Amino acid sequence: MALIVKKFGGTSLATSSHITHLAKQIRKDVDNGDSIVVIVSAMSSTTDNLLTMASKICDNPETRELDMLLTTGERISMSLFSMALNSFNIKSCSFTGSQVGIITDDNHNNARIIEIRGNRLKDTIKNGIVPVIAGFQGISEKKEITTLGRGGSDTTAVAIAAFLEADECEIYTDVNSVLTADPRIVPNAKNIKEISYNEMLEMASLGSAVLHPRAVALAKKFNIKLRVKSSFNEGEGTMISDDSSMEGLIVRGISHKEDLTAISLKTKNDINTLLNEMYKNNIKIKFFINKDHDSITFIIDSDKINKALTALEKITESVKVNNDIAAISIIGIGLNNNLDINKKILEITDKYAKEIEAIFFNEFSLTIISGKSIMNKLITKFSETFDLG
Repeated sequence: MALIVKKFGGTSLATSSHITHLAKQIRKDVDNGDSIVVIVSAMSSTTDNLLTMASKICDNPETRELDMLLTTGERISMSLFSMALNSFNIKSCSFTGSQVGIITDDNHNNARIIEIRGNRLKDTIKNGIVPVIAGFQGISEKKEITTLGRGGSDTTAVAIAAFLEADECEIYTDVNSVLTADPRIVPNAKNIKEISYNEMLEMASLGSAVLHPRAVALAKKFNIKLRVKSSFNEGEGTMISDDSSMEGLIVRGISHKEDLTAISLKTKNDINTLLNEMYKNNIKIKFFINKDHDSITFIIDSDKINKALTALEKITESVKVNNDIAAISIIGIGLNNNLDINKKILEITDKYAKEIEAIFFNEFSLTIISGKSIMNKLITKFSETFDLG
């Protein structure tokens, strides 16, 4: 008998029939003797619809009230899912994040989990009841409802799996597995059967939307076996673990991001001043392209641009904004120590040298910063060169 945490995303829960289908799958797991814990996101488009409703009321809603609003999406999912399980004679009970003791810090809209006080959850499982838990949310020490930010339901699932010392944490989505590249650009992208935590963390951080980086980092910290599977098709999906035997494959896949903006500015202040302004406003700097005397260029997510420009008014003499920015990342353990692979990469990038702003690398990835016009060309060429399609 295994204890398995299963998380279902919004597309998996899009309709009542989808939820019923998933409940039938869990019926089979229970019949096989497994103990199941379910984590749910809001139903497809629910969170976006709630945000739209909020924007029609005011431009900048209070973060506390926004959390109160957004957490209703997962509450709908959890109650419907629990109803579906009970209809198949599976004892089930739904819980909010606060009800299962997910304690967070006070950072509304992007809270971090401090601990889980989950005696109630453990008792529920011991009594043969399948708990259905709302992802994406918790409660602070001040008894305020909080949300965990983007990908919060993935993070909830891994945190619960770590707390329960589960045998496996399964993330269900609308794709069969983690793929070597974006199938919209590389139609014949391959399924990845196994991948290490470090490689998956790089892929997630650099553009792959299947898993959130916080969830992967948490799985790595607590050595949780993490599997990505399809809600709609049979298959083993992708296993993410710390298996060193996977080092034989050098190039694992390609990630990319195009929702990026470069900001160039002249400032009399040092980089620490700039970083402090960004961190105070919850803006993560993705890359520094250069720092030449009194000039600094850095890259952030495009949706943070207005907040960044407002924050920079205090320290900036002049600002230049460039929205024509893409990042293409080649992922793999030992990638940058392999001279043959580096030679092949340089042969490709040399053809587009005028349109490439910078190249960054670490132990697990090599990232090219370029204009958006050559992004698809580079991804296609790298996929062909390294047999990813």
